[in-house]
Amino acid sequence: MAEQKLILLVDDDPSFLEATSTVLESFRYRTKKVMNPEECFESLKKELPDLIILDVMMARLDSGFDVCRRLKADDRTRQIPILMLTAVDKKYPFDFGSAAGEKDWLPVDEFLDKPIEAMELVEHVRKLLKEE
Repeated sequence: MAEQKLILLVDDDPSFLEATSTVLESFRYRTKKVMNPEECFESLKKELPDLIILDVMMARLDSGFDVCRRLKADDRTRQIPILMLTAVDKKYPFDFGSAAGEKDWLPVDEFLDKPIEAMELVEHVRKLLKEE
């Protein structure tokens, strides 16, 4: 039996963390939930995930962007796919999704809007984990 893949969830909304982890765990993924960038980097010292799902707005409006840049600048974490999942597009009139993959500005692999249907999230997770 294949080892369960680990997904690190980084979001300051406990309800989102709980709902998302429940969905992912029902599809046989392991999840680790952290609520801020500091907890994210502490967690990465102990175990590297197969995927990171990251919010934009946490302590600051751009916390997630800073986390992305830092992850992609580090040799240990550079290859971990990042799915940025946020409601920021609902608050600000800018299409952040079109900037996904821009190495300097928004080095994420996917950018999706909250709320997201469970099956749509799982489809994107499978794609990023190359399980399709």
